[in-house]
Amino acid sequence: MLSTLSLLFERLDARNVRYCHWKSNWVLAETLAAETDIDLLVKREDAQVFRSIIEGLGFRPAIEAGVPPFPSVEHHLALDEAEGAIVHVHAYYRVISGESLTKNYRLPLEEMLLANVTRAGPVNVPQKGAELVIFVLRMSLKHATLAELALLLRGWDDVRLEASWLATDEARDEARELLAAWLPSFDADLFDQALASLLGPAALWRRVVLGRRVRRELRQFARRGRLRAWAAGVHAFTGRAIYRARGTRKGLTLGEGGAVIAFVGAEATGKSTVLAEMECWLGRYLTVQRVHAGKPPSTPLTFLPNLLLPLLRSMLPHQRSTRVAERRHSAEAPSSASSNGDFPLLFGLRSVLLAHDRKVLLTRAFASAVNGSIVLCDRYPSAGRGGPDGAQLGSPGASHQGRLRRWLARRESRLYRMIVPPDLAIYLSAPLETTLERNRNREKVEPEEYVRLRHERSSNLRFEGVPVRRVATDRPLDEVLAEIRRVVWEAL
Repeated sequence: MLSTLSLLFERLDARNVRYCHWKSNWVLAETLAAETDIDLLVKREDAQVFRSIIEGLGFRPAIEAGVPPFPSVEHHLALDEAEGAIVHVHAYYRVISGESLTKNYRLPLEEMLLANVTRAGPVNVPQKGAELVIFVLRMSLKHATLAELALLLRGWDDVRLEASWLATDEARDEARELLAAWLPSFDADLFDQALASLLGPAALWRRVVLGRRVRRELRQFARRGRLRAWAAGVHAFTGRAIYRARGTRKGLTLGEGGAVIAFVGAEATGKSTVLAEMECWLGRYLTVQRVHAGKPPSTPLTFLPNLLLPLLRSMLPHQRSTRVAERRHSAEAPSSASSNGDFPLLFGLRSVLLAHDRKVLLTRAFASAVNGSIVLCDRYPSAGRGGPDGAQLGSPGASHQGRLRRWLARRESRLYRMIVPPDLAIYLSAPLETTLERNRNREKVEPEEYVRLRHERSSNLRFEGVPVRRVATDRPLDEVLAEIRRVVWEAL
């Protein structure tokens, strides 16, 4: 079990907080390893104490993006530094359940669960009979709408396994007694039929019919009417589909909002590897986007020129951006590196269009962060002129430039000034020898001179007013990732 969860349960016990892990206890071992949500039902009178404990352990409040918040339900996230895992505590103060997308039913069964708890290792869980009541009602309600049914059928094997684990003879007898005591209006025969349909399993049409009968039996506990619940379900299904398409499982947003995090550094310092790991780690729960500011996508203004770029490169190889940059760099004295304005016009035009695409991409990234997303950027324009991903055309006011070159330099400079700085820059570094060796072992090998040039030009990146954390990547990947996880979590 993770140390964060061990401390949580210890403190809940010490403060006499009434709680239980109220569902999906058939996979409790995976839950305690933070492989899935920790679903805690907490006595409403103990809510303030619970929140103080959670906050003291470093948990942060989060909301589910794209859907209205559910009443009496909270999300809390924390980093377990020892394992590098994000722990998600899904706290309930009332039993809000039913459909996954709308949770349209408030079932008055909190005391039934909290008064019938047993101990499973370090955590309180309901007795199987109490959990079985909740399970049958939850799964039956999920059969009542097409959207919910589509989600349910993807995990149908797990539903059958959980039903078999819960439905012991003793648990069935206990469930019938609890149902009569806590939901006396509910048809006991209907409950038995619904359970049998899950265990069988019955034909799909049979389960749908029973699900709708269960919904009718529970209509007095609905939070919304049928039509409003349907509309809310469609809205939530659409929002969930969008976030799933982005690779985010839960679509949560931290209460403090999102952030733009730039990963910068020389060629072959591990940016792509680190970004992939961070996207997977954060995307398990949070809303994450990944963009490449070094190679931004085309915009309507630049689509046609970018489409013609490969042809122009083959026709005019001496005006390729990398070759022009190498020639200019070798010809410049250190003292005049920011003032040289002698550049080919094609290189100047390409530099302005690239600045435009970067500005558009990073403006959208900033808007996404404002709306709660964590945006991970591969490379980012630095404040210093002449950096590998910044302004390339020299000082806009250089007297020896022609009118067109001065205009291009001014336009490029203005576009870069319009780019919003990131919230955090993580500066990945490695010795030149290491980057050269990594480059030789990559699938796409860059020219050695290009790697040397990028390494030299990346040694002096500046980000005004932005916290910059340097991380050496010439060591085991696990160590690098552990340090970056801590840095990122502190910045969120």
